[in-house]
Amino acid sequence: MNIDAQLVEGAKKGDGESFSRLYELVQDDLYKYALYALGNAHDAEDVVAETFLEAFRGISKLREADAFKGWIFKILSVRIKRRISHYVKEKNQLQIEDFTSDPALRIDSMDSAVITRADLLQALSALSPQERMILSLSVLYGYTTKQISQMLRCPHGTVSSKLHRSLQKLKKQMEER
Repeated sequence: MNIDAQLVEGAKKGDGESFSRLYELVQDDLYKYALYALGNAHDAEDVVAETFLEAFRGISKLREADAFKGWIFKILSVRIKRRISHYVKEKNQLQIEDFTSDPALRIDSMDSAVITRADLLQALSALSPQERMILSLSVLYGYTTKQISQMLRCPHGTVSSKLHRSLQKLKKQMEER
């Protein structure tokens, strides 16, 4: 997805239509990212809404229009981390079952001899929320480990090792099925 710099500049100047168009361009990616990270559709919707509210309030401070996508993903990442911290404090389990509630993420049509939805959900549940987040950013969205480290504000080496371990865990889980 290509973000038009003119839309960003318009939104920075307070043009609601420009911000609405930016919302339309990134909303699906942000939602999918939040859903993978949190494993719960309701919470994903909440953090995306909070992200857009914060972005709307702070877009005038964005220095470079080309940085919009990374900037809004950083806001979302912070919101997700806060939500995960809340889960940990409350000792609640993430609801992995909601992982495929979005029709775009469903894998029901895949060959059952290769993989089943239940197998994938079980394998993903073995990953931590941060591991699922890093894995989804890399595999689904094609971000490099350097880009992910900038988004999550983590050292590059940490992201690289977590991605490697996540892939190994997922592979091991799927081989055991």
